[in-house]
Amino acid sequence: MRFLIPVDFSEASADMLRFAFELNRHFFAKLQVLHLFDIPITVGDDSDMYLKNYEAYRKSYDDEVWEFVRRNKGEYRYETEVFATSGGHYQGIVDFAGKQHPDLIVIGHRGAGALRRWLFGSVSRYLLSHPPAPVLSVPQGYAAKTDKPISRILIATDLLDRVPEGSANFLKDFAKRLNAEIRLLHVRVKDEVILPDEEKVRKDLESGFGTPVEVVPARDGEDLSRAIGRHVEEKGVDLLVTIPHPHTWLDRFLLGSETKELVGVLEIPIMSLPSR
Repeated sequence: MRFLIPVDFSEASADMLRFAFELNRHFFAKLQVLHLFDIPITVGDDSDMYLKNYEAYRKSYDDEVWEFVRRNKGEYRYETEVFATSGGHYQGIVDFAGKQHPDLIVIGHRGAGALRRWLFGSVSRYLLSHPPAPVLSVPQGYAAKTDKPISRILIATDLLDRVPEGSANFLKDFAKRLNAEIRLLHVRVKDEVILPDEEKVRKDLESGFGTPVEVVPARDGEDLSRAIGRHVEEKGVDLLVTIPHPHTWLDRFLLGSETKELVGVLEIPIMSLPSR
């Protein structure tokens, strides 16, 4: 098993790395810590010199990543690899994941307020809405704020598509390792159209996860993020799970402004599972 952990050396990234080391007590996965850097501007066409300078530049980041791991790994001694390479933010992570096939990608975000673009802006939003593997996004300070284990997992479903077998199996194994329970939630928004397959999807989810789908109407003036956030708080949820599908409200929910609002509402991690 492999965990991919992209870092940018920020405090949110340090919190997330500490969380990943703690989480790995339940998995003993190989940890792959990745840093993507911008290529410095060069002048001239001496390719040999450029490659030599690039390798020295990359090696300096290798050393910085190792030092970052050393400062934040605590007492844990898991098998760890570090990678430093140039790349285009989320596309670099997607490309790396395509080659290494991690079982889980752990990223960090800073929550409400001024967000670092690398950690949450385009990168986290893209990875949460187009997960190449299961993606776990952890708010800054989460590991320090609570020593409570993840024991209640909530899947937010749109009741439009079944959960793919691979994603369902991953989540059930994840929950089993953490000794956590899984619950299912559908928020019924105003004027929502109930499609013919909804009942079949609901029964499939309930059969697959062994728990009923709780259907909760959004209150007047309450958007999806607020309705989900209210339910999370009332039920004491520790992890929210989404499975984004193309052309559904959940896909729009993750791609649009609702994502930032939800992160501002919730103080718990969010996991996104591949829909294929």
